[in-house]
Amino acid sequence: LDGDGLAKYFTQMTYGSDVLTAYILAVAHEAGWEIQSEPRMKMESALKNFVAGSIRGYSPLTTADLTLRKLAAIEALARRGQAEPAMLTSVSIEPNLWPTSSVIDWLNILQRLEGVPKRGERLKEAEQILRSRLNFQGTTMGFSTERSDALWWLMVSNDVNSVRLVLSVLNAPQWKEDMPRLVRGALGRQRRGAWDLTVANAWGMLAIEKFAK
Repeated sequence: LDGDGLAKYFTQMTYGSDVLTAYILAVAHEAGWEIQSEPRMKMESALKNFVAGSIRGYSPLTTADLTLRKLAAIEALARRGQAEPAMLTSVSIEPNLWPTSSVIDWLNILQRLEGVPKRGERLKEAEQILRSRLNFQGTTMGFSTERSDALWWLMVSNDVNSVRLVLSVLNAPQWKEDMPRLVRGALGRQRRGAWDLTVANAWGMLAIEKFAK
């Protein structure tokens, strides 16, 4: 971890990454793995400070991705009961304009964080946006926004989105009839038995294991 508590990709780096920190906390939670309390608390505190604006975090590109990174951070915190609705005041809520990865983050936040204004309406809106973007070609699942969804510096790809969507709606009654098709569609994105990113394979393994159960 760096001095702020953000995880670093490599030990020799000066600054950590809010994106990597959020991923570690989120995927460990999804897998049911425990992180030792001291580093976990440091990472959670760092993400809270990042959302509040007291630390900037590191991004390799000078692009307007701050909202997307904050949503990922809040999603990771919400998984562990560390998020508050007030955190969302630093974000412009415009899910129709967000890439698919951020709409999935938003859906996950709404599922876990009570007290968000118009929570029920926004949950339905997020689900509708995701449904409207789904695009099946044969047995392969895609999204209508794929050209703008491959955000490599945020550890996001279209394969990541497909398997994370499975995890996000796996236990939602309104998606029950869609689940076999979503899972087949996500598996159809594999090439030579694997998804495109290590991150996609981590989320994908969890998605298929939980669907099988």
